[in-house]
Amino acid sequence: MSARVFRSGSAVSVCLAWCALGFGQATPPIALAAHVATQHAPAGLQFLCGVQAPYGEWDPLAKFIAGMSSGGYTLDSDQRAGWNRHAAVTNAGWANEQARYLNRIDNWRRRTIDRRWNSEVAFYPFSGPDAANVLTFFPEAREYVMIGLEPVGCVPAGMADYTPGYFSALRRSLDAILTINYFRTNDMQRDFNADNLRGVLPALLFMIARSGYTINAVTPVTITGNGMVERRREELKGETNGVTIQFSQGRTTRRMTYFSLNLQDSRLARKPGTMKYLASLPEADTLVKSASYLMHHGNFSVIRNVILARSRLVIEDDSGIPYRFFDTGNWDVRLHGSYTSPIELFASWRQDDLKLAFDSRKDVQPLDFAIGYRHVKEANLLVAARRSR
Repeated sequence: MSARVFRSGSAVSVCLAWCALGFGQATPPIALAAHVATQHAPAGLQFLCGVQAPYGEWDPLAKFIAGMSSGGYTLDSDQRAGWNRHAAVTNAGWANEQARYLNRIDNWRRRTIDRRWNSEVAFYPFSGPDAANVLTFFPEAREYVMIGLEPVGCVPAGMADYTPGYFSALRRSLDAILTINYFRTNDMQRDFNADNLRGVLPALLFMIARSGYTINAVTPVTITGNGMVERRREELKGETNGVTIQFSQGRTTRRMTYFSLNLQDSRLARKPGTMKYLASLPEADTLVKSASYLMHHGNFSVIRNVILARSRLVIEDDSGIPYRFFDTGNWDVRLHGSYTSPIELFASWRQDDLKLAFDSRKDVQPLDFAIGYRHVKEANLLVAARRSR
């Protein structure tokens, strides 16, 4: 199929339909169906876009977006020069991300996290498109559920639209995660709503591919009013849109689903099906980092309670759930790193009880990597493992 055909918006992708996970139920089997997912360009967007891959193959596209391989795509001279620069810059950026953060997190996890705590499901609220960290903290999971404010978005439907400008916009959106290991909220509002880059799908593909996985399928999904997750289609009315990415390494297949969702209590109250879905999540390992201290507010109590009710293990920095919510009768709480106070922007959310715990406990373990908003010597992690129910 020629690039000209793709530019007209005609392409077929393999889609994944699956139901919401129930209380403690095993992951449902994968059902595959053909689905045309091309969209017309939104107002201001400079290309046709869709949840589809040119030539119907997702892995070559993911590696192309990630600057790992041009995959035999035919590029004009400007595109080739733009992609070559993209590859060089992102190779350096990813090497920095691995050396300063991901490799150290992996080593820390091997030393620290008891394999008995591993769950099949990893949950990462307030994540944005940060697939790299949840894959590193919880590499044994089979299902990953991420939630962020940013829209799912699309990828260009035609190869001619992967221009130097497109790759430049993509690099700009990834700059913070590759340098300081978290996405800035204000940057995401700018970058993932810009005309040249609409939504988080390219960033998700970038990080999954760079993490060493093969992308098998990408499917638009939605949470329906009855709390089920189904393939998104025109005739189906959904409450909360998302995307499911099926990926593999060797013989092991995994799925990552990202939902675009505001987790504030008042917003969730308007979405009863989404509330039902969250309440029915299976027991999970949960990661919270760089979360703007939102769960310190009273108006983020629903998601805070979901995490406390549905998690077997919680790994978080001090921007997550306040220390006082981890009752030692229910949780084995271990502290790592150092805690003084939040950065100036969040100074009002200092936790005196957490400070006392760090100062008085003799079992606090060191961290050799930065996490959240702090530098290496100031960073902290709380690891809470649920005691037997």
